Amino acid sequence: MIRVRVMASIGAVWLIAAVWLIAGCASQPAPPTTDPPPAEHGSLAECLSANGIADTGPAVLGPPQGVDPQIWDRAMQACSTLAPGPAGP
Repeated sequence: MIRVRVMASIGAVWLIAAVWLIAGCASQPAPPTTDPPPAEHGSLAECLSANGIADTGPAVLGPPQGVDPQIWDRAMQACSTLAPGPAGP
């Protein structure tokens, strides 16, 4: 009778160990992301405004009319991280 209990206890220990092993190997956590969160909508316009560029309405490909190209270039360089770009990998 004691031998049966001992064998049952050993079997239970092995069962628990197997469950822990399977649970530990079943899934791996995702690697941490280092990408910065996306900028809020309007962040580029706010940055350009803070750097001397008035809101011109729709998107423009160069400096808006009446804006010094050097001021435009400096503002675009200062705000480049907020500009839209290609989708990530």
